[in-house]
Amino acid sequence: MTSTQQDHIVLLVDTPFYESLPAWVTENFTVTTGGYHDGQPSRNKLVIFKDGSYLEFFNWYDTPPSLGKENLPMRFWGPKPPGLIDFAITDSTHSAEASVGAVNKLLSEGPEKDAGLGVQFGKPIAGSRKKADGVEIKWEVTRPEFSQGAKTPGAELFANGRIDVPFFCHDITPRTDRVPYKDEKKTTHPCGAVGIAACEILVPEHLHAEYACVYSKILGGSSIQSAAGQNSYTLSIGVTEGPVRSTVVVRAAETEHDVKRMQERGIGFSDLVIAIKPNGPGGEARRQLGSTGIESTIWLETSNGE
Repeated sequence: MTSTQQDHIVLLVDTPFYESLPAWVTENFTVTTGGYHDGQPSRNKLVIFKDGSYLEFFNWYDTPPSLGKENLPMRFWGPKPPGLIDFAITDSTHSAEASVGAVNKLLSEGPEKDAGLGVQFGKPIAGSRKKADGVEIKWEVTRPEFSQGAKTPGAELFANGRIDVPFFCHDITPRTDRVPYKDEKKTTHPCGAVGIAACEILVPEHLHAEYACVYSKILGGSSIQSAAGQNSYTLSIGVTEGPVRSTVVVRAAETEHDVKRMQERGIGFSDLVIAIKPNGPGGEARRQLGSTGIESTIWLETSNGE
């Protein structure tokens, strides 16, 4: 069992969405105002879960920074269309340098190394934002650095830039300042949400095993679980609070729908599964928040814990 944990989900939204949240958000979730990021024209609102993770509604309220601004790790989200675009993991027991150093070592070891996908992680970069009460929150972000490996997919499968693996986010100021997950009012949601059940990653079928290998190493050596007849590999990841663990599911794009979706949005984060209390509304074990649009990529699933 590794010490890597889910940190947060990045859902990019346009300004009309941000300023007037749609009903599928307000009817299901309690939304907490985040703040404005320093050094770039962005802001966020949060859906905070009891397991210590959160869903971030991230918005550019002006022109995003250029890709040349190396001190701004969020710049890679500038060219992306709205929707699920990225997610962060953390390790509360180790520093950013120690966590990333260990992962880079794993990605350099063994005959498979990074499975030919060209993945390593760079140095931590400081980030911050101010809350409405003026309190400044600080963290460090460590993003993947990509190279052309023997099995790196072509640029046509990285629509608007490559983001096919997560990044690390380590707190400098207390985590509860950035993620007030001990505040019951902020973590109580109409739909009964309690945490992140799974992040689903859509990858090319012929590179399914390679991506599962790389994700296992990024998650600190997480074991890879597969089920007979399934087109997915499941990897376990911890959470900040509570005994229930989360998962990352690496899924092969086999259907025409999945292949088209991967071509339009790129390899990477495709669906978010949010755990809800067993007695939550709806009665179904798993259901989408909508049939079209962003809400069709977000699912509610009955939790075995809580």
